[in-house]
Amino acid sequence: MVIEPVGPPDTSMQERDTSPETFFKTASHIFQKAEQTTGVSLERFYNIGGHSMRLCLAGFSLIPNFIQAIEHLKTEPVLKPALTVCIWDDVSTHTRMPPPPWGKYTVYNPQGDTQSVYTRRGDVRGFNNDRICTAYNWSAASLSMLDKGNNLALYWTYDARNLPSYEISAPLRTILHWWMNHHGLQFVHSGAVGTCHGGVLLAGKGGSGKSTTVLSCLSKDMLYVSDDYCLIAADPVPYAYSIYSSAKLNADNIHRVPHLMPTLSNRDLMDKEKAVFFLYPYFAKKITTGFPVSAILLPRIMEKRDTTLTPAPPMEALKALALSTMSQLARAGRESVQIMHRFVQQVPCYHLDLGTDLARIPDVIAGLINK
Repeated sequence: MVIEPVGPPDTSMQERDTSPETFFKTASHIFQKAEQTTGVSLERFYNIGGHSMRLCLAGFSLIPNFIQAIEHLKTEPVLKPALTVCIWDDVSTHTRMPPPPWGKYTVYNPQGDTQSVYTRRGDVRGFNNDRICTAYNWSAASLSMLDKGNNLALYWTYDARNLPSYEISAPLRTILHWWMNHHGLQFVHSGAVGTCHGGVLLAGKGGSGKSTTVLSCLSKDMLYVSDDYCLIAADPVPYAYSIYSSAKLNADNIHRVPHLMPTLSNRDLMDKEKAVFFLYPYFAKKITTGFPVSAILLPRIMEKRDTTLTPAPPMEALKALALSTMSQLARAGRESVQIMHRFVQQVPCYHLDLGTDLARIPDVIAGLINK
């Protein structure tokens, strides 16, 4: 694959030009070298939120880590995809990413000690502008960059074999957040389930019962968009789009979802991390690409048998959506809040008071949607 525009790498850029554009160009050249080294250039095409995306992977070894969660959105090749994402690692391609050039942007505390060049969300200070977005994920040892002018993104990690399960179950989420936000869609930390008549968005912090609620609906005649992350559009009508077919649940709660056990992917690692389920293709008939949203639900666990609904103010729904979303996504800011604010103003919001009888939860949600 040829990436434009690309020039020769400048190994002295750390000393001279430390602009985001220069580093992006250098990283693009390294990806091309990775393709040449492996002799393999793989392309996969997907439709996410109504936009075409092309993944370019330098080598077969990268496939398991980047396509399993989005394979339900696979499409035929298109001539001019809206977004292209280039993916490689050092180890499998025998290449080497140079040291990052952003040392001069390090932040110091009043005592003169180094704090960090990175924010807690992964933003790289000084390396984000109107055109280039840059983030680094320390726990995954991965770099994400987007050139909005060329609709071209880069994803690099040192060794793809060491990516944590949360990264494999929701790949490229930082890049997708940047690009989709630039095109009027918002990446949110939220679940979404529904019926043929539409669906509901479930928002809340970890431990609120959101995942248990969503996954219990898979045992009934309901449709699935997301457990953890989805895309929302506020215009022309509130809508939720599928991104990943994966789901996560605390290991001590998997006994509540026996119908999901055939899709469990990390059985040997649940003493260290959440249980990860890849629902496609096992639940292919239940997974939908999206639906109009008729309500926002805010789950909360209650000590009673029956599940009930009580009205909630829109600002409470906005707070639930924004807090869990903004804290996870690099460069999420005013534009993200504006989309979420327009969204919650258009649909009713409810507290979903979860009872102990999990089998009744889907019926309550379906009843609301059909009503």
